Amino acid sequence: MHDLARRVWLVTFSALVIFVLYESIKTVLFPAISVINSHIITVIVVSVMTFFVSRYALERYSGAVAEIQRQTAITEETNRLLGGVLATMREAVVIVDSQMRVALYNDAAARIFKLPAVNAGKPGPHRSEATTARADGITMRSLPEQAIQSAGAADSTRVYRLTDATRDPAINSAFSRVLDQRTPVELRIEMADRERHSFQLNVATLGNDLAVGVFFDITQLERLERVRREFFANLSHELRTPLTAMLACSETLLAGAIEDPIDRTRFVETLYKHATRMTDLISDISDLSAIESGQIELALKPVRLQPLVIDVIALLESRKADGGITFSASIPDDVFVLADHTRLGQILYNLIDNAAKFNRPGGSVTVTTEEREGCVAISVSDTGIGIDASDLPRIFERLYRSDRSRSRKTEGTGLGLAIVKHLVRAHGGEVSVGSKLGGGTSFMFTLNKTNHSDPSSAINSEARTTGTEGP
Repeated sequence: MHDLARRVWLVTFSALVIFVLYESIKTVLFPAISVINSHIITVIVVSVMTFFVSRYALERYSGAVAEIQRQTAITEETNRLLGGVLATMREAVVIVDSQMRVALYNDAAARIFKLPAVNAGKPGPHRSEATTARADGITMRSLPEQAIQSAGAADSTRVYRLTDATRDPAINSAFSRVLDQRTPVELRIEMADRERHSFQLNVATLGNDLAVGVFFDITQLERLERVRREFFANLSHELRTPLTAMLACSETLLAGAIEDPIDRTRFVETLYKHATRMTDLISDISDLSAIESGQIELALKPVRLQPLVIDVIALLESRKADGGITFSASIPDDVFVLADHTRLGQILYNLIDNAAKFNRPGGSVTVTTEEREGCVAISVSDTGIGIDASDLPRIFERLYRSDRSRSRKTEGTGLGLAIVKHLVRAHGGEVSVGSKLGGGTSFMFTLNKTNHSDPSSAINSEARTTGTEGP
């Protein structure tokens, strides 16, 4: 607009100069012209010059207005897109000005900080009504009302400072340092709310007097990293135990025990036992990796549940006779589920084996079913030592064992429940656990129900249990 005014004044001044020159030349060349004729000619010349000056000014003004409208439309569209992006971001975004006042924030920030929630039905980032700062040419006040809502009628004129949102000194110090030193800051922070959350905070300058902070929630990433470290620590422990025993037996045999028939047999049996344990562990790791990566294809067919459960129980009864564990199954003969026969046997084997393994001497293991809408819920319950409540959320993690179960020195790879979880989910079902310390444990999983039998399910007992042996 300033450039337009300058141009109009320049054209007007030029017209004035031309008019003065015209009057001077007219007076010199036509000294005898009458006053009336001189005025008529002057009026005509002034009118023509005024027309051209006005036309020039109008054209320039129209062009300036069109450019302003175009820039306004671009700004509104940019602000609309900005509002939509901020509203849908999972990361919390907070913008503060040089006075540490909150200029703009989104819904994610409102959820983790002490800031007003968005108005019902009008999602979008918030702003402080008192803020008139610009961020890279975008005025905070220019953001459209459907995308940028004030905090509400009661708080529409309130100016929120960063200290109102959070008292964390690390966060306030990071924003203050960026505003003072004009250099970006990255740091990790923890917020102790209902559940402890960890964030990666990146703060950078925005414009001349603003700072923007983006909070990346890394709680899940840190949990996965912790699980990964624990997995490798547990895997190292699980491999070290049999390797140590095998090394000790080998050294003893090489030292001369191989000449003693009695000791030789005992040491060879120990070597075989621990080699089998390592083989089972490697096999389970391979299976779990293939299941998690989706490389195992399930042959889903109608499977009669009762004979499969009976076969698995019969196999385990022969192996666990010395513990005095009793097995029972209460399953109707006409219950069919849609499943991969071999993988379902693997699921049942692992659950029933665990129920027997962590049971009391003389305890019992019970398998029951409950028909629900469109599915069958299968429960495997025991009367064993139970699982502490703190261990329940992690019981399906790979190689995770509670201290109580580890102290029992039970055999197994520690991957059985992880395999169960992934196999059940691959079948489209869900698995859960309920337990009371000292009061037994009950695992339950669901499978889709079907009412049609399949001839392939009537195979012999040995074929049913092939590949179902767990840890």
